Amino acid sequence: MCMIEEMGYSEENKKRYCTNCIIFVKTGKCEFLKYLESNVSADLNRDYLQEILIDDCGF
Repeated sequence: MCMIEEMGYSEENKKRYCTNCIIFVKTGKCEFLKYLESNVSADLNRDYLQEILIDDCGF
């Protein structure tokens, strides 16, 4: 099992675990990581989250 899958996705975990991943080091690619990062960026673009951020800023 991929360590980042077990430990959870974060930039810190990516730096820690992906640099030791044989596949990532040899190919520079990771489909699971690509999937996780696309979900994180998609979550940041959700209307609900944007509304919260706008409300927190006082707009």
